[in-house]
Amino acid sequence: MHTKNLISKKLRLNILKNEFNDFSKGLDEKLNFLADYILVDQRKDKLKVNLMFISTPEMIKLNNDFRNKNLDTNVLSFQVSEDAQKISGELGDIAMSIPYIKTESHNLNRDPEDHMMHLLAHGILHLLGFDHKENKDANIMEAQEIKYLEFFKIANPYLI
Repeated sequence: MHTKNLISKKLRLNILKNEFNDFSKGLDEKLNFLADYILVDQRKDKLKVNLMFISTPEMIKLNNDFRNKNLDTNVLSFQVSEDAQKISGELGDIAMSIPYIKTESHNLNRDPEDHMMHLLAHGILHLLGFDHKENKDANIMEAQEIKYLEFFKIANPYLI
């Protein structure tokens, strides 16, 4: 990993909407640092990611519009084309349904902020082209997620 690029404190995560104020004050910083860590490690440190915290109705609309699924979900990622990346300097957008994540983390007996860190790693990896449609690909993607979370002393979410 190229840690010297992390020292610059360059913010590679743009949190667009944060009306959910019941998280710790350090969450934004942890999310930014995780995004930096992944983007530097994947050699995409010239790009930024937009993250939006959204409500259940907003997520249902996005999920319906883009995936034809009329239901809430934890995270969705929207990758931009390589041409758009060159122009905007953005890898893509990630939407997180905060009400869904809070319920899901409670049901899984996980810390909500650790769960958000996992979902951000998951979302960024999708933007980078990773997927989990086939078992082989899922294993690769999960190994990456586990590696990034270990750096932050967050337990393997697939063993809990």
